[in-house]
Amino acid sequence: MKKTIPTFCRVCEPSCGLVAEVEGDRLVRLRPDDEHPVTQGFACHKGIGFIDVHHDPDRLDAPLHRTSPRTEPGAFRARSWDEVLPEIATALRTIQQQHGPSAIAGYIGNPTAFNALGSQALTSFFAQLGSQRLFSSGTQDCSNKFAGSEAVFGTSTLHPVPDLEHTHYALIFGENPQVSHMSFMSTPDPMGKLRAAKQRGATIRFVNPRRIESATVGEVVQIKPDTDLYFMAALLHELDAAGRFHEAVLAEHGRNLAGLRAFIAPYSADAVAEVVGVPADTIRAVAHELVSAPSACVHMSTGVNMGRQGTLCYWLLHMLSFVTGNLDRRGGNLYSLGFYPAAKAGKLDVSNVFFPSEHGELRHVRGALPGNLLADMIESREEPIRALVVIAGNPVLSMGGGERLRKAFEKLELLVVLDMFRSATGEYADYLLPCTDMLERRDLNICGLGMQHQPFVQYTDAVVPAAAERKEEWWILGKLEQAMGLRSVFDAGETPDVFARLDKMLRASALSVEQLRAAPQHTVVLPELSTGRFYTEWIQTADKRVDCCPALFDEALERAHALFHELRDTSPEQLKLISLRTNFMQNSWYQNVTKLKGRKHLGNPLHMAVEDAARLNLRDGSAVSVSSQWGRIEATLRVDPTLRPGVVAMTHGWGNERTPGLRVAHRHPGVNVNTLLPGGPGSYEKLSNQAHMTGVPVAVTPV
Repeated sequence: MKKTIPTFCRVCEPSCGLVAEVEGDRLVRLRPDDEHPVTQGFACHKGIGFIDVHHDPDRLDAPLHRTSPRTEPGAFRARSWDEVLPEIATALRTIQQQHGPSAIAGYIGNPTAFNALGSQALTSFFAQLGSQRLFSSGTQDCSNKFAGSEAVFGTSTLHPVPDLEHTHYALIFGENPQVSHMSFMSTPDPMGKLRAAKQRGATIRFVNPRRIESATVGEVVQIKPDTDLYFMAALLHELDAAGRFHEAVLAEHGRNLAGLRAFIAPYSADAVAEVVGVPADTIRAVAHELVSAPSACVHMSTGVNMGRQGTLCYWLLHMLSFVTGNLDRRGGNLYSLGFYPAAKAGKLDVSNVFFPSEHGELRHVRGALPGNLLADMIESREEPIRALVVIAGNPVLSMGGGERLRKAFEKLELLVVLDMFRSATGEYADYLLPCTDMLERRDLNICGLGMQHQPFVQYTDAVVPAAAERKEEWWILGKLEQAMGLRSVFDAGETPDVFARLDKMLRASALSVEQLRAAPQHTVVLPELSTGRFYTEWIQTADKRVDCCPALFDEALERAHALFHELRDTSPEQLKLISLRTNFMQNSWYQNVTKLKGRKHLGNPLHMAVEDAARLNLRDGSAVSVSSQWGRIEATLRVDPTLRPGVVAMTHGWGNERTPGLRVAHRHPGVNVNTLLPGGPGSYEKLSNQAHMTGVPVAVTPV
């Protein structure tokens, strides 16, 4: 008998409502939930297409134990949970006792952010191990936002979202909502909201090196890669020079304004025009549009995050909103409360965040060290990482310097990987532990907390029982804790109340899991974005003021001035590599889905501007060599009229030539662009641990 079960997508932030159609214990269809009170029948093909991930024949179904040396291609045999968990626990405990807790590290992948029970379990696990050597995929795409908000607002979890439904003007940096649905903003169908805004007369401006797919709703200012900081500084400079700062708001709610003014002083529109590749008149026009609109909102995403100065960019983005009076204003940028006051939970004093190490001064951002130092810390002479636990991550494909990371993994005494698949990283594992997918577990849409355009909270049961021997991450980590003699959720019995902490959080909105289960679509809609509480309740600085120029930034500001001169002196013929997002991947996800491997998506071509292809005498389809100071790859050229001259683009997440456990991806491996990216000390932004992954100088020659 067929039944329908409401659930929601956990691929990205919007958490779009889905309906699962189930026959017996088998999922037969996923479709958008037309009755969902917020998403209202919107879901993209990635969410709907997750059924193919769920049914993928290459899913892990039992724990696998390596039978070959890690220096050789992986050979594995299936074993039982009762066998492998005590072995892993013993190995971890031995390494901990012999070498201390720092000898054990963890790498946390992107999907854990969308797994409420899994994310709280891993926090407990590593805390009890006593290890502070945690690494996260966030340092490849978003850690700068946490660092920026900590410095400016006193909390890592305060990210004012654009009020698209009421704005008159939207300025969007490094984002392509047609493809990526606006990260760090949980809203279904963002393109629909932008179209509606345009129809009621709002102006939409994108700042991007590409004429992006989203250009159907707004003009694209085609900037040079990794120069957004100076474009933002020039906007602020021109506003200040014209006397357009909202002085009353600044006097009441700001501090260190003199520092901001000192930083932007050299960056007039005329001074930065050549460096950013945008005419001075255009910069001045955008500044005028921004401040003249009855309301204006700003937003930035991974295209800026992944540059060398993402934290400073996020700082100036906040300043563009604050100094114009658009922060905490209808149609501007607002804090989204959701079911729990996340802004208060992320409070942090940033006056003393750095600590010394053999790799230079380091800090944690949301608990994570620089991912680009993982190989260095494994190969360290003083306190090397000897054991690594990877949870829902694939650093071999997602981080720069993949070959060096492979070599480092060979030196580990223990590598444990929790995943749904035998990934490129899993090929080096001693133990591969099979995890449930989002349709096989209970969950809450906690990821969008504090970033929802229309706040709502939704519970979902497991749509179908977990197949074979697949287990949830909280179960695996809890059993490991139990086997190691640590505090475990299983101390209270074999059926623990794993939602107890989430229930406590829900009480902030007078809700409970049981209430959600009883609600239509298991969903409760919360109050809309509101104004008037931002400065009194949500800012977590000691004086409840916006820090317009945090002292933490002093070193980075000096570096910014130096980088400006470096960019100014760069040859105009120098090609810069940027990341290209597509509708057919999510990071390294979906590489094994046959339906998404159409003719145009069998490989990872190098996209090049028409003018550059002509200058280099290259044609569409040519075989080319792409090199940087860190590596070299070969790719097929695709002449792309959407790129400005001087820009080339490739997609992250490819490179499965050594991943036989993913048969579709292995047949169409593509090339891993991260070979061209820097790794190790100096390859990441010190303020945020964010890896340098865009605007990388490359040379392209025919093969």
